[in-house]
Amino acid sequence: MSLNAPRAQLPDLPDENPHYMRAVTDMGDQQGIMVSEDIYASNGMKLIAKGALLNSEQFSHLSQHKLAIPLDHSLTVDKPVDAGSLVVEMGKIIEREPIYRRMLSRAGDPLGLKHTVSALRLPGPVEMRLSVMRAQRPDTYEHSVRVAIIAFALAQRLKRPEHELGAVVLAGLCHDFGEMHTDPAVLAVGHNITAEERRFVHVHPITSYVLVHELPGFPASAAQAILHHHERLDGSGYPNDLPGHKIPPMARLIAVADVAEAVIKRFDLQRLDMLFRLNQARFDPAMVAALRDLIHITAEDAHAAPHEHGAASQLANLAELLQAWFTLRALLEKQLAPSPPDTSPLAFLFERMGTIRSLVVQAGFDPDNMASMLAIARDDPEVLFELRGMLDEMDWLLADLAHEIDRRSPELAGLSQGELKGLLEHLKPGKH
Repeated sequence: MSLNAPRAQLPDLPDENPHYMRAVTDMGDQQGIMVSEDIYASNGMKLIAKGALLNSEQFSHLSQHKLAIPLDHSLTVDKPVDAGSLVVEMGKIIEREPIYRRMLSRAGDPLGLKHTVSALRLPGPVEMRLSVMRAQRPDTYEHSVRVAIIAFALAQRLKRPEHELGAVVLAGLCHDFGEMHTDPAVLAVGHNITAEERRFVHVHPITSYVLVHELPGFPASAAQAILHHHERLDGSGYPNDLPGHKIPPMARLIAVADVAEAVIKRFDLQRLDMLFRLNQARFDPAMVAALRDLIHITAEDAHAAPHEHGAASQLANLAELLQAWFTLRALLEKQLAPSPPDTSPLAFLFERMGTIRSLVVQAGFDPDNMASMLAIARDDPEVLFELRGMLDEMDWLLADLAHEIDRRSPELAGLSQGELKGLLEHLKPGKH
């Protein structure tokens, strides 16, 4: 796929626009959204006149037509998210969350972020979309702002050129724009995403790229980082399964910042370190090393005592998974013969399951006798902490592999589906 033609080898984008349009029109009920120029349908019909106030009553009228230009280009909002408001909001995050203060302090210039963000010239459609995200998808907005902070700190720590820092911040702020085109029910906490729904999730980097790459003044490097921020060095990411050497450096940086923000928000810093250890083949080692240096885990960070709850069932599931893979591997090798597994559509599965077994060994555990580790760990808090961290992050790794199998299901048609289903039962979250 050409970097400049992101739809070339992908299915058509799903009909997501009504979800964003609903968010915009609903937002109009709470704060002033003015139509800055006449809104036309693609057939030339005028839909809403310049100067009108947009609200939810106009949703049905707009959603029945293909618009001549994107809705963002025809609207202005009171008190938009602009460079000034971003400086204020980032300042509040840094003030109340010590880990962000620490990262920026260790990055080299604590005031660098403020100067870089103050100098940003956000295109009008970017301001509009950030404003809608802040009002209608506040969790996504908060995530994006924090990713921008982490990405800036990483870029500064890695001594990236000064002229790149603004593009890094923009990439962080805009990387999830495409999620605004996804049904919010699909992204709701606690919702179990189906394989079909996951297709909408997997297309969001493409949607984000399409929304920004032709905006006047939007850096091409930031657009490429947005497009590829879910690619992984081992080729397991999306949307294009790119190998490491084809992933732009800024995309690798945003990938690390994106995952780091999610883990910092949900877990402790040791958990973040464990996650990157378990996924060392998937993320740029220079970026991960810089992140470790920025977070600089201290004794105070480790004050929370680990507990044993759930470890037994996690160990049992992992042991069953490894046994299921042992059986499935033999069947697949027989089915694929005489071609080697690494030339089949299942090559990624052989590689990832080999990595999982190897990581168990590297963590000091016996993959053929997992249950015995819990008895040992009960008497050693440090071992218990290591065991709990490994198991929790292994769960994340297994769930990610399950999603990848779902994503590649068309390629796997006819390949030992019964046995593959058995493996998926141990990979899916919520099994234990």
